Amino acid sequence: MPSSAEALPYPGALAGGRNPLYVALAKTLAGDIHGGRYPIGSTLPTEGELAQRYGVSRHTVRQALRELKEEGLLWSRPGIGTKVRARPESPRFFSGIHNISDLLQFVDATEMHVKSRREIVADGAFAELLHCAPGQAWSETNIVRKVPGGATPLCYLQAYLRPEYAGAIGRARVIKRPIYSLVEERYGVRIVEVLQEITAARLTPEMAQALKAEEGQAALRISRYYLDKQGAIVEVGIGHYPSGRYTQSTRFRAHHAED
Repeated sequence: MPSSAEALPYPGALAGGRNPLYVALAKTLAGDIHGGRYPIGSTLPTEGELAQRYGVSRHTVRQALRELKEEGLLWSRPGIGTKVRARPESPRFFSGIHNISDLLQFVDATEMHVKSRREIVADGAFAELLHCAPGQAWSETNIVRKVPGGATPLCYLQAYLRPEYAGAIGRARVIKRPIYSLVEERYGVRIVEVLQEITAARLTPEMAQALKAEEGQAALRISRYYLDKQGAIVEVGIGHYPSGRYTQSTRFRAHHAED
């Protein structure tokens, strides 16, 4: 238990700022973690102890801890408590994707490690997600995308190919080119359009384990649909990016009529 003397400096240090109190506390805790007060692998004090130490409410502590979990500094499980995790070597990947050429450059900067493959039939809500008719067959490949040399995975990718194009991936364990370009090269198909949808999601247990993240952690789900010149979907890629690891930038230009 921290002493009352230890708790005295913190209320004044956190008060009077422009940010919400939990944001200030999160920054203070992050500084304590990086400074070695709470070493990697150590268990943080309880919410009550932190509240007393920093002179704030338990609710404020809870919000601050949530922030640090989403940044990847902490993880917690019932019966274990809240622990300090190793800080990601490559905490955030930034890309500006405006066309298919930009997408190609993004993939060239990463590599894909194949985890598993299976044949599936899309029904119900899953068929809706893949933008296909119920009962359509697909070849599913589960992939972890990484920055070469980086220890922290960037994304959990589920790639879906129509069965007639499944040979484009073959038995490869590491893929360093866009999957759609492998399809184009092998089958003579030309991808002329990519539809992209972005939504918020949560990591499943399988995804969290593969990404060295926390089950249920907030994630960005980016779904891309690759269409040929007939408008048919050749490939679907559904990527889950844990919070704090990826930023995508898009610039819009306004066109004004001259006076």
